[in-house]
Amino acid sequence: MDPAGTATRPCRRHPRRASLAACTTCAASLCGACINHTPVGFKCESCIGSAPVGARRGRHALVVAGSAIAVVVAIFLVSRLVGGDGATAPGNRTLAAPAAPAERRVHFDGAGGVALAATLNLPAGAASGDGLPGVVILPGFGPTDRDALYPPSAGPDPLYRDLSATLVDSGTVTLRYDKRGTGQSALAPGEQLTFDDLVTDAAAAVGFLSERAEVDRERIALVGHEEGGLVALRLAVSDRRIASVVLVSVAGRPLVEVIADDFRNSGHGDDVEQLEAVVARVVNGEGLPEPGTLPPSLASFFPTDQEEYLRDIFSLDPVAVARGVHVPVLVVRGEKATGISAADAEALVSAIGDDAEVVSVADAGHTLLEIDSSHLPGTTDPDSSAHGSESSGGPPGAGVRERSEEALARIREFLASTLA
Repeated sequence: MDPAGTATRPCRRHPRRASLAACTTCAASLCGACINHTPVGFKCESCIGSAPVGARRGRHALVVAGSAIAVVVAIFLVSRLVGGDGATAPGNRTLAAPAAPAERRVHFDGAGGVALAATLNLPAGAASGDGLPGVVILPGFGPTDRDALYPPSAGPDPLYRDLSATLVDSGTVTLRYDKRGTGQSALAPGEQLTFDDLVTDAAAAVGFLSERAEVDRERIALVGHEEGGLVALRLAVSDRRIASVVLVSVAGRPLVEVIADDFRNSGHGDDVEQLEAVVARVVNGEGLPEPGTLPPSLASFFPTDQEEYLRDIFSLDPVAVARGVHVPVLVVRGEKATGISAADAEALVSAIGDDAEVVSVADAGHTLLEIDSSHLPGTTDPDSSAHGSESSGGPPGAGVRERSEEALARIREFLASTLA
């Protein structure tokens, strides 16, 4: 479709945009914005009205050639618009600016070559060379995909989709993905999770986003929820591509202490002693209890085929990791969450230093849903994901309202200022 090879060269006038054709007079590479259709083919602005090279061979031949090129380019652009951009690897380029916010299904390779399915969201009008800020959204604990949290016995809570939507509306490109082992990011049977693999996956997501032609690779941030926040902290310590970080409901102490508090706050305090005993065994390398020996309230925290991952995550000290972070960080927590406390947020901020700040959102839970506690006797956080008996969603009138606009607005403002 491009025998002259113009699609492999940048536009002469807009070096960050891919060329689609060449001027028939001076052979300059032209992007879509620079092409001028004339009766004798495509021309650049400076050559309009000039006779093309080879005019002595006859204008009829040039008209035919120009028409053929136009047809080829039109087919190419239509196929991109109708079929999506087909992005399956870093470096894929967007050729047509979407008239409205666009959603593209993509994938990239994570740790060990595992294919991770993802969604790329582009603001309206985003085009190659725009240099927009980009954000990677990192999912939380348990069965989470690119859109949502899936607590047991409850409908999905699409926190990640909502975060993406609010950022795209403010002109930011977002990438969110199915965590390995969930959704369309399948693992081979028996393959073990590790925390290091999750960090490598996040780094690969940053790499994918940084290679998009719409994104300024110097303006990339991470938004991490729960476990995704711990991944974000670890990655931000060593990855110079990260400009800032947002932590949503992230622990500031060992995970066992957070779960223990959540148990106590939700009426399961009797399980705390056994929880702590099992965690001590795992961290010390003594293995997990035999299947079926743990009560249901504990069993979901200790899948028998993921001992290595459990040892990683229960050994992690968030404060120790946070001390190595030297980029701006926003710590966001809902005051109605049962596990993450004000002390967690303050511990992270103290470890990071002057570049960190806290936003505490009244009447919001673990996923920043506003909560009417008067409708929910016996619990303060119906969207807590730290304990399987809680509900993250529910029908209207069940005590859960909308996602906190205050929280979303503060996240938008922080990212706008740090990615300016």
